[in-house]
Amino acid sequence: MLNNLLISGLESLLDYLSAHVLLCLIPAFFLSGAFNALIPDKAIFKFMGGKSLKGKALAYFFAATSGLLLEVCSCTILPLFAGIWKKGAGFGPAITFLFAGPGITLLSTPLTAAVIGPEFAVIKLLLSIIVAIIIGLVMELLFRNNHDGDNKMFKNGAITGRQKPYQSILFFGSLLMVMVFGTMSLELSFKLLLVGLTTVLTIILSIKFYSKAERKTWLKESWGFVKLIFPILLIGVFASGFFKPLIPPEWIAGVAGSNSLLGNFFGVLFGTIAYFPTLIEVPIAKTFMDLGMHLGPLMAYLIADPAVSIQTLLVVNKIIKPKRTITYALLLILFSMLAGLFYGYLIDVGVIA
Repeated sequence: MLNNLLISGLESLLDYLSAHVLLCLIPAFFLSGAFNALIPDKAIFKFMGGKSLKGKALAYFFAATSGLLLEVCSCTILPLFAGIWKKGAGFGPAITFLFAGPGITLLSTPLTAAVIGPEFAVIKLLLSIIVAIIIGLVMELLFRNNHDGDNKMFKNGAITGRQKPYQSILFFGSLLMVMVFGTMSLELSFKLLLVGLTTVLTIILSIKFYSKAERKTWLKESWGFVKLIFPILLIGVFASGFFKPLIPPEWIAGVAGSNSLLGNFFGVLFGTIAYFPTLIEVPIAKTFMDLGMHLGPLMAYLIADPAVSIQTLLVVNKIIKPKRTITYALLLILFSMLAGLFYGYLIDVGVIA
């Protein structure tokens, strides 16, 4: 039994390394490093650090819809979350960004519509946005002191600001497309071609628009994120693969056959423990539905699964410390369950067919 669990853990780790690291996570580290080294603080403050009511509304809206632009998974969002928080984003919007980045994406909504149903997909999108904003607001309310020395591991700030807006847009757009192409479901040779072309373009633009000192700081910041996040991430991926065989999907579907607290809890719990690459949660949800899972717990599972996993929480703990990490996890579980219960109730009373 132990051998099987170890093999499952190793297989999960190998699958993760082959599917995510080269074309997905590495570009995210470079993008996060660029955020830290090459974006002036005032730009982050403008969009995600506003103090006025209007500024906060903009920050939460921007954070909650970020996944529609980034299309990243729960592991790729981690260095981006660390980067924007370090740069001065409000703690609440940063947490909303952490949840929404992988959970609210352009690809997941049409896929969910095709596999489970359009009405389910639209409601899932709306509930995910609401849950992301609520979690961010509660976290900000509970932990008002946003930057209390937790980020001492980040020593470099932006050393730039002389670039013209169009230059920054071209550079960051090219760098973002490296990550976007790396995460898209494309034929491998075509994906490698697009990633290669955008990588070369990014290098050319960095040489043209940024000084040697700025590029050096960019690389140093990127390496800092790798050292901070990558080792913990690997441990978490192995742990997810190790424990996954202990939770039979059929048993979860049986427990979650009705729209109960227990059913929704186990839907969220399975999504937390059993890590799947982005979009894989949708066919898994279809399997659960075919096995008899109620649509309420299914909704709770799909809201929670893309946003949280064991490795996510391990890395988040490294960034924001245990007290805030535990609170974040509990809020995520609670509001994902409530969203599932609410949707399941609408079905049970006939409001939704």
